Amino acid sequence: MGTIPEGWLQFLFVAVPVLSLVGAWMGLRTAGRLAVRRQHDIKKKKGDELE
Repeated sequence: MGTIPEGWLQFLFVAVPVLSLVGAWMGLRTAGRLAVRRQHDIKKKKGDELE
């Protein structure tokens, strides 16, 4: 079994960190949206209880 060609190594050294950053960014964006939605739902429920 031979070594991995240089082109593939360069691709992997760039693609893996970039995909990791993209995945982390998407996760944080989703978590932020869920937190905002949850706060909005809590405020809405408190408003409904007061009526």
